Amino acid sequence: MSRPTAPDPAGPPTGLTAAIALSALGALLTAFAPLLGLVAPDMPAAFTSWPWLLVPALVPAVLAAVFRGSRPALAAAVLLGPAVLAPGRLVQDAQLLVDAGLAARPELLLPDTLDPLGAAPGTWVLLAGHLLALAAGVLALIAGRGLFDHADGASDAFGSFGEDAFAGSSVAEAAADGGSGRGRAGARRQGLLALVLCATAIAAVGLLMGPFTSEDPYLLAKPAVEAPVAVAIGSLLLAIAVPAAAGFMAGSADRDLVRGGLLGLAAGLAAVAVPPLVAVALLPRLHFGWGPALALAAALVLVGLAVEGGRDPARSSGEVRLPALTRLLRAAGALALLAGALAVVGALTPHLRMPSWIDDPSVYPARLLWPGGVLLVLLGAALLVPSIAAAVRPALTAAWAALPLAGAAALDSVLTSTQVAGADAAPGAWASGAAMVFALLAAITAALAGGVEREEVDLAEPDWQPERGADVDLAERSWRPVVAVPAALAALLGLAAVLLPVLSAPDYTAPGVFTRFGTASWGLIGAGVAVLVATVLAVRSRPARAAALLVGAALVMVVRALEFPLTAGRAADATPGPGLWCAVAAAVVLLITALLAGRSAER
Repeated sequence: MSRPTAPDPAGPPTGLTAAIALSALGALLTAFAPLLGLVAPDMPAAFTSWPWLLVPALVPAVLAAVFRGSRPALAAAVLLGPAVLAPGRLVQDAQLLVDAGLAARPELLLPDTLDPLGAAPGTWVLLAGHLLALAAGVLALIAGRGLFDHADGASDAFGSFGEDAFAGSSVAEAAADGGSGRGRAGARRQGLLALVLCATAIAAVGLLMGPFTSEDPYLLAKPAVEAPVAVAIGSLLLAIAVPAAAGFMAGSADRDLVRGGLLGLAAGLAAVAVPPLVAVALLPRLHFGWGPALALAAALVLVGLAVEGGRDPARSSGEVRLPALTRLLRAAGALALLAGALAVVGALTPHLRMPSWIDDPSVYPARLLWPGGVLLVLLGAALLVPSIAAAVRPALTAAWAALPLAGAAALDSVLTSTQVAGADAAPGAWASGAAMVFALLAAITAALAGGVEREEVDLAEPDWQPERGADVDLAERSWRPVVAVPAALAALLGLAAVLLPVLSAPDYTAPGVFTRFGTASWGLIGAGVAVLVATVLAVRSRPARAAALLVGAALVMVVRALEFPLTAGRAADATPGPGLWCAVAAAVVLLITALLAGRSAER
């Protein structure tokens, strides 16, 4: 049974008008708060910042006002994006109440003293602006629910995410698909969802990075892991909210919710990213940081996806389509080959041009590029062989993390030496950086190929009957408990392997997640996340694909374990650390789990 179609609304609901007004007022408050004085004694902004604060903050309200009469559902959806980001921004700016001198926000204030600064009326106005943005989103959600239900005749736009975004993930869904038309719509939404999640994952990384580097002792911006508590928590909330909200919006069957929601989220990201970039451009003592640039680039991508995702498939042939599976597998293989080759080049060539009286500190970390590069070359070559490409593909989606694990450690030495010792980056550093970028692109392409593969498997035989689906479900239930327990153990060991050092020596502290946090730490985090995601997905995947996924994760742990024999010479009296034994144990358990999954596939 389906819900009766909602009657045509007579016009935009009253709540929508109030939501637009609150959004506009919130934008004005956040923009003009620095002019009122944020702290006492007064410390004005480092530059004329209110236009840069006002324009991106006002965009959602302007868009909502423009579409209020013609497309009220889209107008309501636009206000949801800034509301999702409002809690994180509110917590970040609460640092002004705790210790404004540590906020590192030149668009708000420029401290010139280490003395404590008290909050002034402008701080409360700024926080009120964020609360109004949140209130505007809540009102828009209440007013827009009926509009979203009505648009496109969708039975429930809010419930469609779980039903449609992952269309094609099981045989039962294929049997219930009801025809190839809905299958194509599900594939379209799945493609859009995959692209949106890729973009917002990049944005999340950018939001956790420092906004800039500084020579000003009063503006010492730090990444989230080193920032003051309020800034760190706020950054984490933003990094979680962006992909979560984008996934919900992109997975909806309602085109107005897709287009408006993604546009509003892009405007919210721009409001966070633009002021630091402007500060870097205007203040000579501040230097470029990748965090805001990644967030702004993701916002621009979201704008393009919003335009495409909001098109009517009945009137436009420009659907968001994923390329054919064979082309995606070839592209992933070529990218992996290129990434591996560049890593090998990075291992062979110097990373630094050092002054003659200082030894090159990048020599030992760069050695880890050898196993990472060879691994990606082999996987890339396998993906170019049609007979085995599909079977190897899941391994690449996990094993790519071996290159960031290796390359980030080498680049950490490069960045430190160029800043402290006056060294210059050599070709090896650029090759290593490019290798990590191509490895990420290869993993994304392989993941998209997996989406196409699942779609083809689920829709290739639309006449599958429920009893056949029942047999498949029974087979899945019979093997998953066998894999779940060792996979959970492997995940714990994998996390311990990246959190604990593999090398111990007197007077030496290895870069890590909790010690000497730097560029190398992000490689460790990436490796840990890759193993964790692989073990979780393996339990939900088909047996053969689960086995390949677990093998890829095991290869990442092998590269982590090789760090000790390859780099032990960097410190005198080096001994194996606990991370080494955890990495070896994780690799063994992952391979055993893969074997169990493979045997289940044979049965």
